[in-house]
Amino acid sequence: MSNYMKNIILFISGILLCLSAKAQTDSITISGVLKGLSNRKLGISWTGSDDAKSGYVTAQGNGDHFSVRVPVQDMPVAAKLYVHPVQGQMNESSSGPKPPFDFFLLNTDIVLNGAADSPGTIHLKGDDENERYNQLLLQMAPTEQKQRQMLDKLWDSAIKRSPVDSAKLSEEIMALYRENVKKEKAFVKANPDAFASLFILSRTANSYSADEYLATWKALKPTYKNTVVGRAVARIAEKLSVTQSGTPVFAFERLDKEGNKVSPELMKGSAYILDFWGSWCAPCRASHPHLKELYKKYKSKGFEIIAIAQERGKTLEESKKAWSKAIKEDDVNWVHILNQDGIAQQDIVKTFSVNGFPTKILVGADGKIITRVTAGVSDAIDKALEKIYGF
Repeated sequence: MSNYMKNIILFISGILLCLSAKAQTDSITISGVLKGLSNRKLGISWTGSDDAKSGYVTAQGNGDHFSVRVPVQDMPVAAKLYVHPVQGQMNESSSGPKPPFDFFLLNTDIVLNGAADSPGTIHLKGDDENERYNQLLLQMAPTEQKQRQMLDKLWDSAIKRSPVDSAKLSEEIMALYRENVKKEKAFVKANPDAFASLFILSRTANSYSADEYLATWKALKPTYKNTVVGRAVARIAEKLSVTQSGTPVFAFERLDKEGNKVSPELMKGSAYILDFWGSWCAPCRASHPHLKELYKKYKSKGFEIIAIAQERGKTLEESKKAWSKAIKEDDVNWVHILNQDGIAQQDIVKTFSVNGFPTKILVGADGKIITRVTAGVSDAIDKALEKIYGF
């Protein structure tokens, strides 16, 4: 072979080696052993900084083993691993399909080991960001499993129980949920530099009061605040900031269900809750028993509840019908306003940047907002009322 040909071969080999090296550095391997995978397919999805960097790949299991390559990311991005169900089999859990396994993509290979149909059992080996978050997931898994089992019982139509028993079971489920919320909050506080902390905040706004959420967001290091997840949290914080503590309550004026004028100006001198709800909203109506307890406890002290309903009727009359029916069924005898009735002049839901139901805003006697909560996980309103009234 001539020297010329040898040089050509060496040149081509060098190019192939460079391309191979580049391919290796442009992607990472996600692999592992998931017991029970049994040759099923699995999928991995992720959301990058733009559509071009987002993606979805599938991998065919080889027995319980799998291996797949995904693109390297310049900043951490949230990813999910889904194991395809056994063909022809329905999910046995009445509480829905198995949740995905959450992790992050960056620039380090990841190894996963656990059970294919129990994401909470999966142990991850990889970069520090992933391993820290995985430890939290493993700590939360036993509680989540208990919660899932109790949800199956609650939704099992074959089990006959009284409303009292159902309410008790629901409260036990919420207690388990709050237990894991505490673990997540503790993680975020202890790891202000972690991408996982931003990821948790992006999913748990309803677990915080508005002021607590804003303070937690501000306490995080800026390292990952310009990621997709970080920008999502920033948008949540921006919406909540309009009703943070000390802000004068926004003006509105409406007639209530009985035809009486209602406005923040007329409420000055009394503490009250603005309760944004709807007849269609199960969590809203599930919160009514506790609101009734608060109303009974503090009504004699001047405390009031102004319920602002957002209904889904195609016409105003349809909305009024559903609204009135729910008020009667739940026996909630406080001030009631229907947002649709007068929405052309002012959409009160938009005025207060309400994006989730139920949202409750506690306003003080001075007309300033004390706290805001969405859903029923935070006890910020209860604590604030105890502080106001001394019991």
